[in-house]
Amino acid sequence: MNMTEMGEVYAYLLRHRIAETRAQGVRRRASQTGLLSERDAAVILKEADEEQMQNFRSFLSGQGLQLGIYDSADYPGIPPGGQIYMLLRNPEAELPAMFSQQQVLQKLKVRNETKEATAVWFIHLWLLMLGLLYTRTNRSLSDVSLYQNAVFNQEELAETLRSHLETIRRTGEDKTESNDAPRQLAILLTEKGEDINRRVKNFTDVLVDANHLQAKGEKIFQQTLLGALEVEQTGFSHLQHLIPGDIGKRIVNLPEPVIDHEETTEELKAPEAADVRH
Repeated sequence: MNMTEMGEVYAYLLRHRIAETRAQGVRRRASQTGLLSERDAAVILKEADEEQMQNFRSFLSGQGLQLGIYDSADYPGIPPGGQIYMLLRNPEAELPAMFSQQQVLQKLKVRNETKEATAVWFIHLWLLMLGLLYTRTNRSLSDVSLYQNAVFNQEELAETLRSHLETIRRTGEDKTESNDAPRQLAILLTEKGEDINRRVKNFTDVLVDANHLQAKGEKIFQQTLLGALEVEQTGFSHLQHLIPGDIGKRIVNLPEPVIDHEETTEELKAPEAADVRH
């Protein structure tokens, strides 16, 4: 792997996050003039020697990133003889400014709402999705190998959001009437219902595009290995203030994300545990 190939592989992984030697079902990029295909990226990584891989890892490390390499012995869903390369965050490092949230927020926003409003909706949808992927199946964040069983229907998430908003509405009416509600609570209480399906679709579209979710049928989504690994690696450190008790064991005690206290706009930005930036 020479410097040119390293740059091409890096550019590919920045966009797609995953390169498989034996891709199944998902064609992330076929051969195109001037662009590295998924197969080419995987072959370059597979054929790189130890020194070249160390150089590549050092290059990524300086940006708060790391390269994960897995085969069929590590996780189910990887074909025998196949390998999967993933561009992962280093949960202990800071990401550089080039990894902007603006693209994600732009895709998620409804009409002309503020970035704060979009971020509030994102964090609530993210936590509700975690409930579908983990809490309802009594699954731990560390149960990465169960990612293929983590499936939900888009309408399930929409209905969960409706129920969640109704809970917030019941608990927040008094504060709203007295003008004592936090801004973030007020944002959720202004939802009339017509935008719920649109918000959920935008949310799942963003996570599919970032390879955190994979479409398995009509409006049916499965967590990907990348998504499970990133939740495991960064979830505990960035969601610990939302999980009571021993956060190192289960996520089953994850509370309903009802905001009943003042929080800053900065605290309610899309959480790093849910980082879907490219």
